[in-house]
Amino acid sequence: MKAVAFTGYRPEKLGFRESADDNMYLKFRSLQKRVINRLVELGYTDFISGMARGFDMWVAEDVCELKKENSEVKLISAIPFDRQASSWTDEEKERYEKIKTQADEIVVTSPSYTKGCFHKRNRYMVDNADVVVCCFDGKPGGTAYTVDYALKKDKVVIQIDPEKLVVSIISERKI
Repeated sequence: MKAVAFTGYRPEKLGFRESADDNMYLKFRSLQKRVINRLVELGYTDFISGMARGFDMWVAEDVCELKKENSEVKLISAIPFDRQASSWTDEEKERYEKIKTQADEIVVTSPSYTKGCFHKRNRYMVDNADVVVCCFDGKPGGTAYTVDYALKKDKVVIQIDPEKLVVSIISERKI
């Protein structure tokens, strides 16, 4: 098994709207898909999404599409607690539930919300991956915490910068 975990920003932290009318969003999604496709070409088959709004769910949707073409591709939904989506909009909940039904495995890392449940989920994802792909521009927060943890664990870390639309490997380890 060669596994990839994804971590990144929620829509409100990005400099573009999640809309088919937003050119930056479309370019970002295209770049994200190219990264995923390249990882599949390199033999990675298991993709772990934290199932948060924004980058995590976009990646999960792309992996679900790839699963239709490649039976070796698997989606693991890593959920921080059972009611993660309870405060989301109806549309977001619907997307979330649709992704969960297509996941090959669902891992809930905490039975209910706790102060550290998101960090626990993020550590699970990194600990179970060979590569971590991040939607990250260097700002502090949960994504930065996860990237730092991945670097300390000597994982390959691939950054997709959402402002510059550039992909780079930021770890000492390379693919």
